[in-house]
Amino acid sequence: MISRLESKAVAALWVLGAAFAFSLLYASGKLTGGLVPAIQIVFIRYVSGFATVAGIAAARRQSLNTLLAGGRRHLHLLRALCGVGGGACSIWGATHMPLADASALALLQGVFTMALAVLLLRERIVLMQGVAAALCVLGALVIVRGNTGAAVTVDPDPLNNAWAPLAMLAGAFLTACEVILIKVLSRHESMLSMLLHVNGFASLILGCAMLFLWVPVEPLTLAALCLIGPMAILGQMCNVRAYRLADAAWLAPFTYSSVAFAALIGWTVFGTLPGLMAWLGTALIVAGGLLLMHRGRST
Repeated sequence: MISRLESKAVAALWVLGAAFAFSLLYASGKLTGGLVPAIQIVFIRYVSGFATVAGIAAARRQSLNTLLAGGRRHLHLLRALCGVGGGACSIWGATHMPLADASALALLQGVFTMALAVLLLRERIVLMQGVAAALCVLGALVIVRGNTGAAVTVDPDPLNNAWAPLAMLAGAFLTACEVILIKVLSRHESMLSMLLHVNGFASLILGCAMLFLWVPVEPLTLAALCLIGPMAILGQMCNVRAYRLADAAWLAPFTYSSVAFAALIGWTVFGTLPGLMAWLGTALIVAGGLLLMHRGRST
């Protein structure tokens, strides 16, 4: 019994670590003051991510040619396109709205994933899963309405933008598309192979655009942005380790700590705290997400 509790506690710590890593990733655009375009941040993330995964493969003495071999490159390419679009929308959206609100909207990925699984993978849902999804959507509408209303008024923060919540919703949808592709690809390929493909394809796709869109960045800022790739890989590995130790339903509450981490970053770095509407919307999304996870486990 003690061993079981200890493994759950360790799993929770892994999830908290992943949530913190992804909170920093969403905050990257805002931390640069909005001076570095979101698409450039995404490019730096994938290039540094590819270098990180290649280093891991070398440490494990696994051949890159073997890991990159396979006949599903079209799916890897599609996943990379979804990842690039989702990452750019999410980073841009989080740059132009309160971080906690952005993090809460990003949680709608679970609802979009469920809907896509029904449409594309022919999975079935029960009534309570529909209720859970409705709660999440209602929470998103509350947050979007609160941010849109705030953006119409005179706001001391020049980064606030009424389109930011919609960008976060688009990012959540594209991330859900990527999750569906991961689910399909994971039936046939290893995690390391999938990480190499997505980071490699995304780097190639954005590399051409960066020839024309690259904005000069100070060396210290560039060095900090290069940490995003390893941080994203670390976050994914933390989640993998966590779900090997404990059930997804038990870990679900800890995944929502990303909102708390985002609020903490927003308060300590930018001196902003979510308003009442943001907390209400977040509560609805968390409640719906927890119900979704619970029903998903029991069906």
